[in-house]
Amino acid sequence: MSVAVTTQGTIIRGELATRLAGAVMVLLGIAAIIMPDRLPAIVAAPLAGGDAIAAAINNGIDAFVIVFKPALRAVAGALDWAVRALQSLLHATPWPFIVIAVTWLAWRLQGAGLAALCGGAVLYMALSGYWLKSMNTLSMVGVAVPLALAVGFGLGVLGAKSRRANAVLQPTLDLMQTIPTFAYLAPLVVLFGFGPVPGVLASMIYAAPPMTRNVMLGLRGVPQELREVSSMSGTTAWQRFRFIEMPCAKHQILVGINQLVLASLSMVIIAAVIGGFDDIGREVLVATNKGSARFGQALAAGIVIVLLAVVIDRLTRAAATRRNTPTAADSKGAKVGIPLVWHLAGLVAVLFVSLLYKMESDALAVVSAVFFRFGEVAVNEWLRAFIATHGMTLDAIKNNALVYLLLPMRIGLTKAVLPFTWGVTFTPVMQTVYLLAICAGSGVLAWRGHRAAGGFLLAAGLIAFTGFTFLPWWVVFAGVTWLSWRMVNWQFALVAAAMMLAITLTGHWQDTLYSVYLCSAAILVCMLIGCPLGILAAKFEIVSRIMRPLNDTLQSIPLYIFLIPAVALFQVNEFSALVAIVLYAIVPIIRYTEHGLRHVPPTLIEAARANGCSPLQRLLLIELPVARPAILLGLNQTVLFALAMLIIAVLVGARGLAEQVNIGLRDADTGLGMTAGLSMAFIAIIADRILRGWATRLGGTDSAGQL
Repeated sequence: MSVAVTTQGTIIRGELATRLAGAVMVLLGIAAIIMPDRLPAIVAAPLAGGDAIAAAINNGIDAFVIVFKPALRAVAGALDWAVRALQSLLHATPWPFIVIAVTWLAWRLQGAGLAALCGGAVLYMALSGYWLKSMNTLSMVGVAVPLALAVGFGLGVLGAKSRRANAVLQPTLDLMQTIPTFAYLAPLVVLFGFGPVPGVLASMIYAAPPMTRNVMLGLRGVPQELREVSSMSGTTAWQRFRFIEMPCAKHQILVGINQLVLASLSMVIIAAVIGGFDDIGREVLVATNKGSARFGQALAAGIVIVLLAVVIDRLTRAAATRRNTPTAADSKGAKVGIPLVWHLAGLVAVLFVSLLYKMESDALAVVSAVFFRFGEVAVNEWLRAFIATHGMTLDAIKNNALVYLLLPMRIGLTKAVLPFTWGVTFTPVMQTVYLLAICAGSGVLAWRGHRAAGGFLLAAGLIAFTGFTFLPWWVVFAGVTWLSWRMVNWQFALVAAAMMLAITLTGHWQDTLYSVYLCSAAILVCMLIGCPLGILAAKFEIVSRIMRPLNDTLQSIPLYIFLIPAVALFQVNEFSALVAIVLYAIVPIIRYTEHGLRHVPPTLIEAARANGCSPLQRLLLIELPVARPAILLGLNQTVLFALAMLIIAVLVGARGLAEQVNIGLRDADTGLGMTAGLSMAFIAIIADRILRGWATRLGGTDSAGQL
């Protein structure tokens, strides 16, 4: 009894301590924002950041290159030979054979529907004039995937079998998945030079973590009863792994392979920024940089990338979900009755015929490509006419977003509200009324028991008042540390504090605030658009059917593609970066909102109907509160997606940490690229843990996040 009382008293004291710390932090934050000139000790960062850490990293990399130069050259030579050999093989293989082979494979895996999709997609690649560039991309993917598969599978087995290895792997995988993609390329270019090798190795690093996590998940999901039965039967550890654990984990491992291949393709496309290999990603990058002048070429090449990703996604997903049981197609004789050996013999015959008529098929592809070029010119002309007709509307959308959303969030209402933009001046009296209204609204919400809503209103109001880039250092540091303590635990609060100190020491604090600002603006737009779409999809089946393939497509295509419409319509600027981030990051919030609303217990809905609640009351008072944990997990994924896209958006106008990573890559400054990349990774880890902790406190689970 006394132990229970003591434990309860400890919990109460801990709760009071966190609330007291929160109250003190709020008061100091308000004071620092209202009177920054009078409280310089709270506003300024206590540690002046410099480039000493980046210089030390550069010196370390240079020393490493000097010592291991022969080994690095050997690795680069072997990988370059593998890529060139696969490239030559793909170039020599007639495109009609590849079209027929892919169509046959899709038919074997899932039937005529998938066969038509995959066959048509590969046929488009062949006839559009981008066949050789597509094969160049596939040659890099073909070398990167086996490497990532071997590394990911080995680490996954190690993490599933050893607790110590798992304790090391989890934070390592977090860093590998949150460090920006460009940050991988900077040191790899220094170590291995330009060409396909840095792209292959970056793809391996980027694609291995999904495989590792799925292997660990699959092996841990093996029923304990099967392990015990195998032990009682006298099996060795290898036999148990080979005949019990691997078959049970097969489905999850195949899911990991699907994610691995897509991640590898995405990274290979991104690696085109370093040049040195004439692949389809390079074509998209060059055309996109020309803006609307080459929109047709960017669109045509972008469609090739989308189709390539869709084909790989659908084939690997079909292999992951395929069962060794007869299907409906089997019963109709689509796959039964003809032995597999005859199918393979037919493919060999097709290959032989394709080789005989290779010159004719290549000539057909060349003629077809000419018509595609005319189509690209027509698209360019259409876009010019569209911009000439609707240019004022597009400019109005862009300018209003910049003036009324982006600028206030970046520099604050005190500096953004000006007579020539807003038509008014944000006078001291208006500032006082604004702050009193924010504090009063927050206090009323907290008094009524909605402390989270009150805290959010206060934080959002103060950020809008001063702007993200002018937030006092100590306020951000204390606020994030307190949130980490409140939502996770005190151990992670110390980790979060150390991460923010590291960002400050590397001199990236202001860049971090800018990156957080742009991501926050994109997340706000995603929430305003995505949540209503998710609600509509949950309420109306026809909306769900429309959104499902659209979401699948948006999540499977590489990140570069989202730059094409943004640049074509709005040119290169901050708003274009916002549009590209929103297009990529909006999918999770749509899916998780629909998922959460569809899994509201039917008993609650029936009880609400029995009590006479209208559909709107049911949604606001019952369904959305119950679905809140799932929506928070969707918000978590949206944040991570926005940070991932931020590094690509630097090509169309984003600045901050993404720009520093890009400068490091451009100037071969590994230290700058790595420190900026680690800063972005720290932001992602802190946001991920806080949002997941919040969802868990509301009753959500990590398993809900496996959509």
